[in-house]
Amino acid sequence: MDAVSLTIGQLPLITLLIALGAGSAAGLLANWAADCLPSRAGVPREQIHRYRRRKPLVLATLIILFGLLAYQTHADPARLFVSWCYAWFLTTVLVIDLETRRVLNIMLLPAAVFAVAAGLWLGQPSPGSMLGGAVVGFGLFWCLYFLGRVKYGHGALGFGDVKLVGVIGLMTGYPNVLTALIIGAALGGVAAVILLLTRRAGWKSTTAYAPYLTVGAMLALWHTFGG
Repeated sequence: MDAVSLTIGQLPLITLLIALGAGSAAGLLANWAADCLPSRAGVPREQIHRYRRRKPLVLATLIILFGLLAYQTHADPARLFVSWCYAWFLTTVLVIDLETRRVLNIMLLPAAVFAVAAGLWLGQPSPGSMLGGAVVGFGLFWCLYFLGRVKYGHGALGFGDVKLVGVIGLMTGYPNVLTALIIGAALGGVAAVILLLTRRAGWKSTTAYAPYLTVGAMLALWHTFGG
């Protein structure tokens, strides 16, 4: 029996092998982007804090995600390609924000264009849903950003987080963007409580918020890709 006819859980072995290979390539590309893009975007070197074990973790994460998404999309070529691109983007944003506390414009604009094109190609979310997701997500987080600036002079959210939520809204559409934001807010809240209890952060400390948003987005998209 060859790799074309052999299946694993109804997924052809050849498809799984392609997914693992693509995940490996995406992991290498994500690590390259995390190494190079911050400095190209003007982030000062002293503000970049590299995690020593980041590269193997990113590689393993994307290999696993690409394999799981192959199952979730039933290997449908269009949905699989889009889901892989989203997984790469969200993972890379997560890593860069953890290491630099920045969400880079150099990644957001291409992602927004791709999300619109992908939505039109797949037919989901619909154009109205994409627009609603972007407006609602961006609007809600802009309000939080503005209130934080007015009350404290700075906020827990950076404007990069606000723009990221706009892109997530394009990816997920409305009302799925609310699911992504609720999950992200819950994860961020739990992490904040843990940091406060362990005294690793204070009430006025800032933290990387994009990682929670990206996880929320990926979980919200998971159901869509399996539909």
